[in-house]
Amino acid sequence: MPRDYYELEQEAAYDEFVSSLADELYEEHRDQAIEEFVTERLQSYYHSNPLIAVKAINFLNLSAERISIDPTASLLYSAISTEVILKSVILKPIVSGLVHSESVAEHISSLLIKQTGIDRFKELIFQILEDYISLPGGAVNYRRQGSNISLWAERAKIQSIRNNIAHQASTCSVQDAELSHQVALAFYELTEKLINSLGFHFDNERKILGGQPNQESFF
Repeated sequence: MPRDYYELEQEAAYDEFVSSLADELYEEHRDQAIEEFVTERLQSYYHSNPLIAVKAINFLNLSAERISIDPTASLLYSAISTEVILKSVILKPIVSGLVHSESVAEHISSLLIKQTGIDRFKELIFQILEDYISLPGGAVNYRRQGSNISLWAERAKIQSIRNNIAHQASTCSVQDAELSHQVALAFYELTEKLINSLGFHFDNERKILGGQPNQESFF
């Protein structure tokens, strides 16, 4: 049965309220999250959500297969992979851990990470990574090997190219596609180090499981 205008209006108002609440929650607890985030919160989330990285890693593989034959498609796959890794595999477990009520934690964290402007979470993401793994050069200036600019700056460059593709029907070069893939791979590798430090690993099906891996990385 189709919903009437009143129902749609009420739903939009509710989503706006929860979104506003999520913003306030983040601003209120941001410093606490950076300084006092507990290992158990991350471990609990990864244990309960072992499939959160599967789609992102599949897109990373698809990106690698298409770099030379269809660079534009390859860049889109890897750029999406980067975004999902950052928002769903790293940021969402952190935000969810700040909400004490489990019944609303998933909804609030989902709304927050859907908002644009991932740059506002840069400090939080890299500080959590730096708390658990070694980042040469520090969190803010972390660079992947062989690059002369920060990984975050490379991500921003790829995001701009992706936007041109999506909104202007532009294409990109093989070099752009290769860079995008390397950036996504770098964020995946940081994530893998993070979950390893928490006692987890990616299995052959890209699931997050407890314990140490019995095989080499599939990349």
